[in-house]
Amino acid sequence: MSDSLKDDKTLVFDAPKQARQVPNTGDFIGCISDMALFGNNTYPIGVDMGNDALTLVQMANGKGKDVVHLHASHSIEYPESVKPGSPSWQRWAVAVIARTITHGRFKGKKVIATMPAREVFIDTIRMPKVSDGELQNAILKHLKPKLEIAPKDALIQHSKADSENILVMATDKTKLYKHLAIYENARLKVASISIWPMAVLNAYSRLWAGRMGQVDNPVILLDVAKSYTNIIICDSANLYFAHSAPMGAGNLDIDRMVDLLNSEIDMCRAKFRSTYKQLQVNKIIFVSGHAVDTDIYKKIAERAKMAAQIGDCFDAIGATRPDQDDPESNVRHANWMTAMGLSLS
Repeated sequence: MSDSLKDDKTLVFDAPKQARQVPNTGDFIGCISDMALFGNNTYPIGVDMGNDALTLVQMANGKGKDVVHLHASHSIEYPESVKPGSPSWQRWAVAVIARTITHGRFKGKKVIATMPAREVFIDTIRMPKVSDGELQNAILKHLKPKLEIAPKDALIQHSKADSENILVMATDKTKLYKHLAIYENARLKVASISIWPMAVLNAYSRLWAGRMGQVDNPVILLDVAKSYTNIIICDSANLYFAHSAPMGAGNLDIDRMVDLLNSEIDMCRAKFRSTYKQLQVNKIIFVSGHAVDTDIYKKIAERAKMAAQIGDCFDAIGATRPDQDDPESNVRHANWMTAMGLSLS
């Protein structure tokens, strides 16, 4: 397949034609919990189309109950000449995904994917006091002042956080179709389009929560990527709050940027406390692991005045980090946690 980026025509996803081959685009966060494994015990390929990079991970069953291991992985940063969301970005992604899956260790064509954090709006709101049939319109009315999406193009889903609150997620269907067109042109079968905090929660629950003794205790998961940091407040089963902050490892060596990130963390904690008055969060887990300088982690934890620890998803499964094993072909600050959680969905 050609890697040419010259064609400026957007790759189009024909939704009506493909309705039987892809998930319901109105249910863009649908997760597959009972996914049948392939014959070689591999899970679907998790594809994280992030803000900075394209990351693919495929997990497999190991020996023993609930044991999983890394089957294949690859991450590559977007070229500087390619603007995310553009036709050239689509063609670049099609070529890279197709080549990686064809010539790498990946098995099968089934993928569980996610969209960049910047393309998904997430908020926690009080459950509107309306009937089930009116709930969607009530949510849209509540979100309308905050959304930068035309109502006719908004795909909105929600999940129950507790008896009084719901987590609401929205995206622009035209952007979703651009992503689906990439997988269609790469000849892959999309089992589900999930969202990044659900994927991170899934990896955390599967790999760490029990052994850390944090099953029922809310924690802050911080995933520090190159240009952004994903902030998730959750326990092993529930996602309470999610936010993506526009500062990452590429600029957190500057104290002012650390202060700005901590301001974002404080905002998340304040929103959490005001929403879930019976719960407390007192611990940070840096799920970006060893990809980030520990001095940055120390500064963040000290400013937050919270207990903290590093949680590396590769340590959890006894695998060597791909960016250490093959530094030429992988991204140091790749968001491995999200892609791993997608594969394990």
